This record gives sequence, structure tokens and C-alpha cells, in this order.
Amino acid sequence: MGVHRGKLTGGRVLTISISVLLLILAGVSALLFRHVTGMLPTEQAAARWSGGQGRFAQVTAFLPEYSGLTQGAVDSVILGIQRGLGGEGFEEGSQSAWAHSYSAMGVLELSSESRGPVETYVTGVGGNFFLFNPVLLISGAYFPPDSINRDLVLLNETLAWQLFGATNVAGMEVFIGGTPYRIAGVYRPYDDFASRAAYGDMPHMYLFYDTLAAERGHVPITTVQAVLPNPISGVAEELLTEAMEGGDLEEGDFALLNNTDRYTRSALIGVAGDFGLRSMRQMGFHLPHWENAARMAEDVAALLLVLTLLFFIFPVVQIIRLIIHLWRRRKWRLFPAIWNAWVGGRERKKEANWRMQESEQEILDNGTGEDIQYDLEEIIRSVRESEEES
Repeated sequence: MGVHRGKLTGGRVLTISISVLLLILAGVSALLFRHVTGMLPTEQAAARWSGGQGRFAQVTAFLPEYSGLTQGAVDSVILGIQRGLGGEGFEEGSQSAWAHSYSAMGVLELSSESRGPVETYVTGVGGNFFLFNPVLLISGAYFPPDSINRDLVLLNETLAWQLFGATNVAGMEVFIGGTPYRIAGVYRPYDDFASRAAYGDMPHMYLFYDTLAAERGHVPITTVQAVLPNPISGVAEELLTEAMEGGDLEEGDFALLNNTDRYTRSALIGVAGDFGLRSMRQMGFHLPHWENAARMAEDVAALLLVLTLLFFIFPVVQIIRLIIHLWRRRKWRLFPAIWNAWVGGRERKKEANWRMQESEQEILDNGTGEDIQYDLEEIIRSVRESEEES
């Protein structure tokens, strides 16, 4: 990649062409990387909660079903977080400083007045769940986390079609074992490749966790999510870890994830380094569909990051070679030129001073007072011009 005797050889044209192509591919990969790392709303709860004010982090604890939490254990975790916030200088128990949610997964049979039963995957939720896991509503609304009415449910589009043959069914009823539940709304997954792959076409429904527990008995809570103050990196993770361990859990009983930092370049390099091992490290954890989507996006983002770096290597090496080539063939020398200019200026100044002294002596020996004054002014002017030129 360079010039040889003013002409480009065939090899150099090929090198330049390859470099330009790789730079274009690197740019495309970088744009795709930026899109993938910012496309999932489930990973942006901290930004939504804080509104850009203060430093917060979204952290999640996943538990296997055999060591899942009860409602009482989750309440203990929440109290542990509140005490931890008090220890960090925040007002203990202040809900304005943080947010949380929890969820459990199960299967139920649903029916409507005209159709059913349909075996349905369900997620029982608690806390401010839809802050962490917003879905794309196509009718109705979310059910409020503190609603007194615990009979509200949220159906996905597939389930609505199976039970009613329509999606505009907010306010209608579904039945679980003969018990009616009112439909708050209907949703569909976000239209990105990871969400489509993780959610698929399976029928799914959200409902309150205590409602799920009432229908199924004990259902282990396997996901706890929180948005916590993170003034120093790692504080949010430490708060959730200590709260979880305070509920008779040990470090190996749950997997902790920092959602806010998971798509940073340093984290994704770690994902690329663990290629082939990630699927083995989560054995025993039944991950929810939104986390499966996030992990798929994580893998793609790590691949795009590696490709971007690889595409940049060849052009950067060629640019460095060109700079070295041009430097070696330069016809000027930077430091000698500066030295010569400085030395030349000093010599010209010395010569001007010597000429002034000789002229003054000659005038004193031969000239009159007026002539001396006139000649001195001429000499001074000449010396100043010489100094300005140097």
C-alpha cells in the first residue's frame, strides 16, 4: 500500500483495494454491533429507571428450580437490599432509590367460553416486573404491580388467537380450572431476531405470582431482578449478592448477572473467550425467554466485535507500512532543519552586532555630531531589520 516511483504497481493496487474493502466491512460490523447491543429493552431497565440521572445498574440473580425461593425468602431478600442501601448512605426502605421484580415459570391449562383447554406456559411475576421486561402491547395495558385485583392476566398474541380467534380481547375472561381471570391486555415479542428465536410461537401468559402459587401450589421463584444505585462499579452487584446470601443461600446457589455492563466491549471479549463453554456453565438453570434472547444477542455481539477488530488489522498494518515508507523516503530532515535555522539566526545576530560596533567606532573617529546621530539611527534600524529577518 504505497507509491513506487510515482506509479502504482498491480500488487499495490490489490493491497489498497483489499484495505478499502476491509475498512468498509469493519464499518458495517461496527454499525451492526451498535444495533445489537442496544436493541433489547429487557437490558435497559437502569436507563429507564434513572432517566439519565445518577449511576444505576440492573442486576439479576438466577436460581435453579431445586433451590428456588419462596415468597417469604424473596421478602427477606428485599429487606436485605433495603438494609444494604441504608449502609451505603441511602434512606433505608426508600423505594425511590431502587426497583425490583421477581418471577417464576410454570404450565397451566387455560380455556375461554368458546375454546380450550390450551396448555400454556405461564410466568408468575411480582414487583415492578414490566419495568424490567416490557413487552409490545397490541391491545389493553399492563396490570399494575400493586393492583388489589389479583385476577388480571396478560396474554401473548398466539394464546389470544388460540382462545378467541382475535387479539382485541382486553376485558374478556379466561378460565383456569373453572376460575375466571380478566385479560388486561395482549402482547407480542419485540421484532428482533433474538426475541423471535427465544419466544417462538408458544402460547404464553403473565399473571401475578401469588395467583400462580394459588393455582399450582409452591412454585419456586427462579429470577430476582433489581435496579440499584451503583456510584462505584460493583456496588449494585454486592448489594444483591449480600441480600441473597442473607436468605440462607450460598454463592454457588445462584448466578449473578450485571445486565447494564453485559454488552460492554470488555465483557463481550470475555464472552468470545468462553466460546463453547457458556452452554455448559448454566446446567440446572431454566432461564426465562427474555434471558435466552439476551444471551443470543450477546453471542452475536461478541462475534461482531471480533470481526470488527479482525477487519481493521490488515488496513491498519498497511497504513503503518505506508507511513514508515514515506518517512524513510523523505527529502527533508526535521531536526537538522530546526537546528540549522536556530544556529543561522544566532550567527546573523552576532554579525549585526559586530557591524554596529565597527560602524560606531568609525563614526567616532571620523564624523561630526550630526553625522554620528544620523549614522547611529541608520545602524540601529539596520540591526532591527536583521533581527526581524532572523
